[in-house]
Amino acid sequence: MPKFAYKAKEGPHKIVEGLIEASDKDMAVSRIIASGVTPIEITFATQAEEKRREKITTKVRRWSNKVTLKDLVIFTRQLTDLVEASVPILRSLKIISEQTESPLLKTIVEDMHQLVKDGGSFSDALAKYPEIFSRLYVSLVRTGELSGRLEEVLVRLASYLEKEQETLNKVTSSLVYPLFILGVGIISVFVLLTFVVPRITVMFADLDQALPLPTLILVSLSNVLAKYWWLVVLLVGILVMYTRSWLLTAQGRRKFDTWRLKLPYIGEFLRVVEVGRFARTLGTLVESGVPIASALTSVATTLDNVNFREEIERMTEEVKQGGSLRTSLKKSQFFPDMAVNMISVGEETGRLERGLYKIADIFERQADQTVKTIVALLGPVVLVLIILVIGSMVVALMLPIFKMNLLIQ
Repeated sequence: MPKFAYKAKEGPHKIVEGLIEASDKDMAVSRIIASGVTPIEITFATQAEEKRREKITTKVRRWSNKVTLKDLVIFTRQLTDLVEASVPILRSLKIISEQTESPLLKTIVEDMHQLVKDGGSFSDALAKYPEIFSRLYVSLVRTGELSGRLEEVLVRLASYLEKEQETLNKVTSSLVYPLFILGVGIISVFVLLTFVVPRITVMFADLDQALPLPTLILVSLSNVLAKYWWLVVLLVGILVMYTRSWLLTAQGRRKFDTWRLKLPYIGEFLRVVEVGRFARTLGTLVESGVPIASALTSVATTLDNVNFREEIERMTEEVKQGGSLRTSLKKSQFFPDMAVNMISVGEETGRLERGLYKIADIFERQADQTVKTIVALLGPVVLVLIILVIGSMVVALMLPIFKMNLLIQ
């Protein structure tokens, strides 16, 4: 659809400019007037304006990781509070753009404000930035716009994102101590092998006796690292980059996700996390009035495991063809009987979202308890492993001295 650049009068003195999509000039005039301003001049969008939009899109795609979940939660909560206070969406976006601290998100909000001012819907403006706003986010907002319940939808969306952030913060804060110990341990072992051990082993050359096997292994490893530590670092870096590239391929990610699900205990934990996320997300969408097939399509994009995503996509096709969600779930190997039964009851009673929220609460509590147990054990386990490694190195260094003392006696 062609784009038109326009100048319009807003109030007695203010002149505004913008960009609007329309099939022809008459439709453009109608849409501009509908937005509450009086058009003065309308022309086809210039190449410069098109390039400006393209530049913003390229910037977002390149630096989308600079918009964190925390930024998104703050944006959604601010928008929710403003809409609840009966502030129009256009004015809300303007206020938020002036208060946003993230430079990239500020640019995006300003551009969305322009898109809405040009006559577009808020959901269409969000859909311009799929790297930032997920399909779930856009679907909920679009449903709220169509049903006239945008305020309710934004409240649910803000609560959903805040819960996601709370879960992420719990895991991150719990892992700080074990990761710190692991980092200190790795650095300590590296320093011992590359700097300390070579200086101590110099005295072994004067002993004129065969070194014990543990000491020989330690000295050999130390000599290699002392001379070629840069090569070891380079190889580790190459391995990390290759693994990341492999995981970005469809085949690599599928094999990795399949392997993870087969791991003892960890595989079951991942199933619990994904089922809980599925239930929470689908419940939020269904409660907001999103049709079940569209809701399942949006849910698939929020799941981390490729195998789960493909399973949800299969269920989506079956539901679109007239099947029930309950029947599709029974065919899946990922959903336990309890979850299937609760969803079945929800479908039969017409309160599917209630059953989904109950499942989410149960599985999220189970996942939280598992995470707490793992993290509580992880710190001591890592500490013991580091002590064992460093202790083994010290014993290997002391063995020749003990042996020499025995010979003297």
